[in-house]
Amino acid sequence: MPPDTSRIPEPIILNQPLPDSFMEKTLLLPEQRVREIMDSLSAVSVDDSAIPGPHYILPQWAMFLVVLLLLGIFYLAHVYLPQKKEREEAERKDEEVATKLMLNRSRYERWLSVHNPYFASLPPGLQQIFLHRTLRFMQDKEFRFHHLPYDEFIMVLISGSAVQLTLGLKNYLMEFFKMIHVIKTEYTLKLDNETYYGHVSKTGIYISWDHFVKGYADYGDGSNVGLHEMAHAVSFDIFLGEIDRHDIAFHSRLEEFMEEGRPVFRGLRKKEHPVLEQHAAVNIDEFWAVCVETFFENPEEFQRNLPDLYLTIVLLLNQDPLKPSKIVNSELAGYEC
Repeated sequence: MPPDTSRIPEPIILNQPLPDSFMEKTLLLPEQRVREIMDSLSAVSVDDSAIPGPHYILPQWAMFLVVLLLLGIFYLAHVYLPQKKEREEAERKDEEVATKLMLNRSRYERWLSVHNPYFASLPPGLQQIFLHRTLRFMQDKEFRFHHLPYDEFIMVLISGSAVQLTLGLKNYLMEFFKMIHVIKTEYTLKLDNETYYGHVSKTGIYISWDHFVKGYADYGDGSNVGLHEMAHAVSFDIFLGEIDRHDIAFHSRLEEFMEEGRPVFRGLRKKEHPVLEQHAAVNIDEFWAVCVETFFENPEEFQRNLPDLYLTIVLLLNQDPLKPSKIVNSELAGYEC
């Protein structure tokens, strides 16, 4: 018998049927014998010195280095190089925008100063950031004109409405949308046979140019198709596009706006808040878009009648139209001004 092993007193015959239960077996034996069997079983030990350990092709330290190498290759291929390529592409596009601004700055400034009152109200430093972002946004999108000729003036003004809304945000390109459709006037969708001045879907942002012009020409009536559709687009981009930590923070602030706005939304259905157009009562998405229009076009009345909701939008968009400096936190916006 090998050393350090215990002998079980009763021989075990593997093929012999056992009683139905351990209790039945022990009941057939004298008490002293049962005690001996239990003591013997409790003293059984297993000699595991002969059990072979795991077998590695390489030494464990070498296997560790191989795993590190594979993780490094994965990070390089799927994280570092794609991010490096994105940075280089962004830098290239920024250089293109800088060149275009150097050649056409006065023309773009004139267009926006005349036709976008918000741009005209900005301090000079912010105007330059606004200009750069407008051209960068325009560069990122494909514009399709329906019953209209190609016109850079139209592209600059529509891009400017998007930048106006997102001026306080680091992520301002609404990258989920690659296409902007510009239709000459109002249009009808076969889906519901209704007339539209603009809408947003997965296929792009759609805007009636005639009504876009009217919205900025009468800046102060709380109705602005450009801002309205860009408000839909920025919320769609957050929910449908790829997000980073800045988008996650914006998403959280948007949820806070929805929470703060629900009592106002319910009151709209009872016609208790005349500061907002009644169209805001259609659903919570329209409520958000109408709030954005009113926030920019009629901020004094908005703040006076709905101060808490106004402040929530200030924090959400990181800008305040009533303040000369506009931007609340320049670091959150992605620049110093």
